[in-house]
Amino acid sequence: MGSNILQRAFSAGELAPALGARADLARYAAGARTVRNFVVQEHGGAANRSGTRFVVEVKTSSARTYLLPVVFSDALAYVIEVGDTYFRFVRLADQVESSPGVAYEISTPYVTADIPDLEFEQNGDVLTITHQLYRPRELRRVADTNWTLTVITTEPSIAAPTGIGGGFGLAGSLTMSYVVTAVKADTYEESVASSPNTLSGVSEPTPSDPILTSWTPVAGAVEYRIYKDPYQGGGGVYGYIGSTPLAYFNDVGLLPDFTLTPPIARALFDTAGNYPRTVGYYQQRRCFANTINNPETVWASRIGFHSNFSIRSPLQDDDAVTFRLASRGAQDVRNLIDLKRLLVLTGRGEWKIQGDGEGGALIPSAINPDRQGYTGTAYVRPVVVGQTVLFVQARGTRVRDLSFDQEVGGIGSRDLTVYSRHLFKKRTVERMALAITPDTILWAVRSDGVLLGLTYNREQEVIAWHRHDTGAGDLFEDVVVVPEDDEDAVYVIVKRTINGTTKRYIERLVSREVETVAADAWFVDSGLEYDGAAATVIGGLDHLIGRSVNVLADGLPQGPFTVGVTGEITLDTAAENVKVGLPIVADLETLDLDIQGTDIRAKRKKVANVTVLVEDSARGFYVGPNASKLSLTRAEAWDTSATIDGAVEAVVSTTWSQSGRVFIRHTDPTPLTVLGIIPNVDAGG
Repeated sequence: MGSNILQRAFSAGELAPALGARADLARYAAGARTVRNFVVQEHGGAANRSGTRFVVEVKTSSARTYLLPVVFSDALAYVIEVGDTYFRFVRLADQVESSPGVAYEISTPYVTADIPDLEFEQNGDVLTITHQLYRPRELRRVADTNWTLTVITTEPSIAAPTGIGGGFGLAGSLTMSYVVTAVKADTYEESVASSPNTLSGVSEPTPSDPILTSWTPVAGAVEYRIYKDPYQGGGGVYGYIGSTPLAYFNDVGLLPDFTLTPPIARALFDTAGNYPRTVGYYQQRRCFANTINNPETVWASRIGFHSNFSIRSPLQDDDAVTFRLASRGAQDVRNLIDLKRLLVLTGRGEWKIQGDGEGGALIPSAINPDRQGYTGTAYVRPVVVGQTVLFVQARGTRVRDLSFDQEVGGIGSRDLTVYSRHLFKKRTVERMALAITPDTILWAVRSDGVLLGLTYNREQEVIAWHRHDTGAGDLFEDVVVVPEDDEDAVYVIVKRTINGTTKRYIERLVSREVETVAADAWFVDSGLEYDGAAATVIGGLDHLIGRSVNVLADGLPQGPFTVGVTGEITLDTAAENVKVGLPIVADLETLDLDIQGTDIRAKRKKVANVTVLVEDSARGFYVGPNASKLSLTRAEAWDTSATIDGAVEAVVSTTWSQSGRVFIRHTDPTPLTVLGIIPNVDAGG
């Protein structure tokens, strides 16, 4: 007697074989044994991933190359190609050129071996780049073909007044000394103090006999602040006595306020051993951390002045802040993240900087580091989604989330890989990037060149891993995400073997939002598109010489073809719109058939036919009990629709087995979204 058992979703993703007996878990009913080149959607469906568009070959394919994202707005974002002592730029899947056919490029100090350890953080139009072997730098965009990379200095950006001088009124036995600072227009950033104007043999100034101090005007200054030392003749402490927009000031007997003193500049990060490894922003401060000489130390700039690390005596709340994490064991700082409080992630744990208490303000007199955990993080850049941080655990084999827990008033963390441990066995996560639209997916490059995806929705408890490969023997090496065309665009670097030679390509994952299969479907990798008069010879495929390619020609699959030495293929039938690229094999396999509270797992089973629930999908996929016994689904003669929604019936060739699994494979360059699977199962003794 047959029975239909419905798999309603795949929202648990690919589960480890070790969970084969865990039908008691709710995740088992929504999990899969294989999710390869399928993307799990947040609502639970599994859609074969779209292909990639070939963008450009990197400058030097023989050398490892990396990507950095720079986002100025949803309409203005770049991907930077980072290679040996150079940056190149990509925008909207095209390389930025200084002239036709010539890539725009700027020189950098970063050599290939050091590039993997570059850290970066963007604030406004500034991308801060750090590395323990290089002085921290700022990358700025002036125009598409005008970028600057400059060393960061940690002193005020406005110069102190010069030409200090002045006179006095009545003679006497006192010594008075004055210093002046300049205040920058618009930002009101204050310079360090000028050299002193020290006057000996004077009397206490009065309105009728003031002491004058003058100076040379400073470019960009809106006013000047004057400080006075009435006691030690320039060797003591200066207190504030007033300000003026003019280039002189008369002291008429003003009493100094010694709670307000001139800023003291600090030249940081300018010598070997003192370059910070990581950077972040918190409460309008730019924060650096982890130098070779001080791996446990964090330096935070003055509030609102990201390159100004000056302090005053006594310290003021808006002064720069320096603190060190003191705890058992080394606490090398690896990441700085703004998550309601400043989170400091180290190689041995997670810290929350409490600040001044309820408000959490980070000020010199209230730092209050509070250790939250002992997990530790790897040197892989974390990502933030909502109020949650996704990070790679120390040693690189686990991915965790970390978020503020209102109930305990602290930070809680979960292992997101516990049910998919097989994907990380003897492998590490090397690079990560987060796409939020249309689905929230963490993309991660594994050490063996596989691209992992994690569909993540904390509110709905969606934690679904899927894995992706591209081309026979080809490897993913990096991934970044930038906004483009109302979606988050995923860019990758792929190492491919072309005509016996190693090539490294920048490629962009194409949007899967398909209006019509003929015009929009893109399910080939490293692909290009021809759109013009009907043609049979398609050229311009030099980047795929010698490789077998699939073709979607006016919405219909053709091929496979082998790209000739001239970079051409010849179609079977002429077409106007053609996508050509490497084939993608997408596999979706259910877990062993098991239902808690029944003995069906112990019985031998036979799946004679399967109903596959699909959405906006093309026919032509395969169904069977495993990868070696597959049957092709075909349309009825009367069905001429390009895509289908609803139930597809498939008769499968099978025998009795213990598993009762269903295996779906799709190899055509067309869309397939599986919403559910209903196997018609016969269960024996």
